[in-house]
Amino acid sequence: MPEIVDIAFESIGCIRNLWEKLNELHYEDTVYFEDHYESFGFEERIAAWRDWDPGDLKISIVKEGPRFLGYCVSTKAGIAGEIESIYLEPELQGIGLGKRLVGEHVAWLRAGGCKRIRAAVSYGHEGVVEEFYHRLGFYERLIYFELKE
Repeated sequence: MPEIVDIAFESIGCIRNLWEKLNELHYEDTVYFEDHYESFGFEERIAAWRDWDPGDLKISIVKEGPRFLGYCVSTKAGIAGEIESIYLEPELQGIGLGKRLVGEHVAWLRAGGCKRIRAAVSYGHEGVVEEFYHRLGFYERLIYFELKE
């Protein structure tokens, strides 16, 4: 069984390939924002986490031996926490590992004082809502819209 290990931000490069797979899924699923996913790179994505206090950023990887098979990144700010990005290789989906990964992040966020914990799903990728997020207790509260330029 794969193991879940926390890493420091300085080691985040090990998830590049996995993050790029997630970005490609979002590109394939998007209805309106192909240009965003086409031009959105890993360095740009992790720049948002670069200045976070290490105590407010949790990065977990799923690995089996030397292979990286998934990851989860969460942040906390005051009473608000967010599952920022999560990905598991398809062969690991549906066996409870994603639930365990999110559970560890939710526990970390709650222990850090977060009263409100959020996750965002890209439009077009709604299949994960019923299959994954609802089963974990996450439900739609707001729907955000973005002006397409």
